[in-house]
Amino acid sequence: MYEVGDAGGYVSRQKWKRRGEGTLYGAAAVVLALVTVGSLIGAVYTGVAPLRALAVVVAVAAAGGCWYTWASSRRVLRQAGKAAIGARSEREVRTVIRRTGSIAAGYSIKLADRGGDCDAVVFTATGGAAAVEVKTGHGEVFVEGDTMRVGRRVLPKNPTGQAAFQARRLSRALGRKPVLAVVCVPGMMNRPFATPKGVWVCSADDLKTVLDRAPRVFDSPAEAQQTMKRLWHENNP
Repeated sequence: MYEVGDAGGYVSRQKWKRRGEGTLYGAAAVVLALVTVGSLIGAVYTGVAPLRALAVVVAVAAAGGCWYTWASSRRVLRQAGKAAIGARSEREVRTVIRRTGSIAAGYSIKLADRGGDCDAVVFTATGGAAAVEVKTGHGEVFVEGDTMRVGRRVLPKNPTGQAAFQARRLSRALGRKPVLAVVCVPGMMNRPFATPKGVWVCSADDLKTVLDRAPRVFDSPAEAQQTMKRLWHENNP
């Protein structure tokens, strides 16, 4: 199978970026905590009233800064943890795609010069095309309008809308040929289903069955591979 891109590449970069930011915030919190303690000690032991007042002001300011940077560190590190989980999910789906016998696949691939990337573009063994968005969760999956719920957790944004959007972009790149829109939740426990707007939702185990539904748009494996190469070089420098 011809492959381009890095599964989970974008979220992995976000993970390391957030970890770096979280570490810097944490270091700043430690420094400000030391300043707070030092200023309080100075306020207690200095005998000069103006200096005591200044030390108290510095201590209060440093304490406020310490609280803010510590809270920011925790928030950013939580985001890094979520990004790490997302990257694992995308790599799990990549492993499944490799077992489907597909002709070509692109991961974290941009389909236009603007907007976000598509988690996976797959040209299937039967010559079809699919745009796959990967989401994380474990349990039964339900879709109500623009809302997707996995177990008791509501996923952020609009996963099926994202998949449909990427499928439209891929269709335009293929000359308006039909493209299957898919949301894959590796831990999904119920059977695959299609939303009223035609977006398929499935687990990693059912992904091959769903991909086989993609209408044929390529006449040969060589055509599919050349098209994937073109898509990658056009918008993914």
